[in-house]
Amino acid sequence: MKDVDLTPLNKAGTGLWQLFQPLFAEHAFITIVCAFFAVLMTLSFYRFLKSLNPGLVGFILFLIFGMLMLHWTFTRTEPAVLKPVIDWVAPFFPSAPNYKEPKPTPVKKAPTKSVSRA
Repeated sequence: MKDVDLTPLNKAGTGLWQLFQPLFAEHAFITIVCAFFAVLMTLSFYRFLKSLNPGLVGFILFLIFGMLMLHWTFTRTEPAVLKPVIDWVAPFFPSAPNYKEPKPTPVKKAPTKSVSRA
């Protein structure tokens, strides 16, 4: 077998990864990709879902929608149309931690002892 030189493919892949890297840095893009795969999985399980009780399918959809709402309240990546609803629901659920630089707490100086010399 011949040794295949993969350096051109590696160079092309590195450039392509640099184009996509800012997208993966955004949390919303990952959410959209996960939602896309969830829709694809639902469509692929369509026959199975048709054989289930419609009440069970409704319950599963309710759970999926509930998890999506909790995700939106936690990360605040909801669509602009749903912003008033999420603003109303958000105080009842925890919010995402703020990882910005904390403000340094002011350090109090220790009281100086007055030394009297006699």
